[in-house]
Amino acid sequence: MIDVIYLAAGQGKRARLGYPKQFARLGGKPIMIHALEILQSMKEIAQIIVVCPGRREGSPQMWMVEKTVLQYHITKAIFVEGGKTRQESVSCGLEYVNSEYVLVTEAVRPFISVAFVREIIRLEADFVTPISASVASVIEWGDGTEGSSWARSIPREKVGQVQMPQKYETCLLREAHRKAIGKGEYNMTDDAVLVMKMMDVYPEIVKGLEENIKITTPLDLEIAEAIHRSRYGKGE
Repeated sequence: MIDVIYLAAGQGKRARLGYPKQFARLGGKPIMIHALEILQSMKEIAQIIVVCPGRREGSPQMWMVEKTVLQYHITKAIFVEGGKTRQESVSCGLEYVNSEYVLVTEAVRPFISVAFVREIIRLEADFVTPISASVASVIEWGDGTEGSSWARSIPREKVGQVQMPQKYETCLLREAHRKAIGKGEYNMTDDAVLVMKMMDVYPEIVKGLEENIKITTPLDLEIAEAIHRSRYGKGE
């Protein structure tokens, strides 16, 4: 069985809701609950380590996460105080992992499926990440010397967006986080990048799900509602 680090500590400011986006309703229930119900249903999942907003800033949001999750009978959940950055929050969750391998995923990816998670778990590799291939042309650009700029085309079949959940050998991920802190890296926004940079280890790639979006902006919320309606109808 495998533990899950479930990241629910973000503030979600880019969604412009006035509150963390994981609490926004999607199909009649909070966004964070959709993936939790999938993970709760799977016999392969041991515990779900829900990383919450910290109490130290006087925020009631950790209590709100606990109350919301328990309301939906997610019995595998345990609750952990997160850090100020995503990297810190993963490190906090890692302290509670008991399994040889660990999944890392986010509360704002509501459209994972049992089959998708199971594929990632069963792949025999120490580091697995799904990738959503780019469907558009990609250009890298930057500033050159004396005010000039440069640009180059990157073949779109060679780039893509990282999705979750990701699977890691637990000791590998812990050592990568330890090395990052030792090198003064405190705000890396993805564990796949962190492991590649700190450990020189590269992932086994799984094809991502087209609908496995990360809800970040107001437009993402509208897209998520459309996906949910297409799957389930109008909801509650």
